[in-house]
Amino acid sequence: MKTVNYYFVRHGQTLFNRYRHLQGWSDSPLTEKGVADAKHAGDLLTDVNFANIYCSDTTRAIKTARYINAQNQHPKNEKEIEMISAFREQFFGYFEGANSVETEFKLYQQHSTVEPTLNAMTAMHGIKVAIDIWKDVDPFHDAESYDEIVTRLKQGLDYTFKKAQDGDHLLVVSHGTLIRILTSMFNDQIDVSHSPRNGSVTELQLTENSGQINTLVKLLKYKKEA
Repeated sequence: MKTVNYYFVRHGQTLFNRYRHLQGWSDSPLTEKGVADAKHAGDLLTDVNFANIYCSDTTRAIKTARYINAQNQHPKNEKEIEMISAFREQFFGYFEGANSVETEFKLYQQHSTVEPTLNAMTAMHGIKVAIDIWKDVDPFHDAESYDEIVTRLKQGLDYTFKKAQDGDHLLVVSHGTLIRILTSMFNDQIDVSHSPRNGSVTELQLTENSGQINTLVKLLKYKKEA
């Protein structure tokens, strides 16, 4: 039975992360700390011989992937790093670029959480409910729903899994909310009420059944610290 090992890394800190602005499909450059985050992740994974390296098509993910690759003892040619839009962050629609603290307060205050934040809402009602509110409140309804994100994430997993050989190690540089959703999909016993830290590593193994991904063997780590 084919088994593939995935290493999902959250990109390094960006200016929008630092200034607390919502950053889904929008982008901003890595900070000095963000570069250090990426290099730290590279140090953690330096011994892993990746068959393929993937990242979302945002600049912050691409640059993080390049820093990790440069730290690796078995580096790939940068041209071999494949950008996949399926691994993008949640799209916040109308709220892209807005202050995250102020926006979360407006979105969640009516739901009587202990504190009107994404993390508190996720802890109380689950990540699906917390994410779907964005689409409901968006005046254009352009923000992604939980199911829309899951659909494209599964497409990305299916594509990368089919390309891989049994026992391959794959690097995927992605985003905080996407990794939380990935974790909730395969192991709902893991607390995803807080986002993984910039530069942290989440590992999982996938197996096949008739060429389709359908079973998580084991969610190995959900590291909140890089």
